[in-house]
Amino acid sequence: MKNFLLITCFFISSSMIADDHKSLEKSPVDRFTNNPNYLMSFKECKETKEGISGLLALSEVVWKEIEANPENEEKWMEVAILADLAANYSEVYDVWCKDMIAQRMKMRMMAEKKKNKNKDKEDD
Repeated sequence: MKNFLLITCFFISSSMIADDHKSLEKSPVDRFTNNPNYLMSFKECKETKEGISGLLALSEVVWKEIEANPENEEKWMEVAILADLAANYSEVYDVWCKDMIAQRMKMRMMAEKKKNKNKDKEDD
C-alpha cells in the first residue's frame, strides 16, 4: 500500500507541474512553434519517453512482487494502473512526438550527407 500511495503522489505532483507550461512564443528559431500541430517540444518528448521507460521499469518490479505473492490484490491493481499509464503516455508519444523526432533525425542525416559530399569535393 505504501508503494501505491507513493506512485499516486508522484503522478499527481507531475500532473500539477505539467499545468505550468509557458506560452508558446513565436520565434523564428523554433520551427515547430509555427506548426499548427505543435504541442510538445523535443525536450518534452524526450521527457515523455523517459517517463514511459520509468513506468515500464516500475511495473517490472511490481510483476516480480506478484510472482512472489500472487494473492496480493493490491499489487495486481498497482500493475494494472502502471500498465494503463504507460499505454496512455505511449499513445501521446506516438501521436505528438514520433513524427517530429523522425523528421529531426532525417534532417540530421541529410545534413551529414551534404557535409560529407562537400568534404569529398574539397578533397578532389
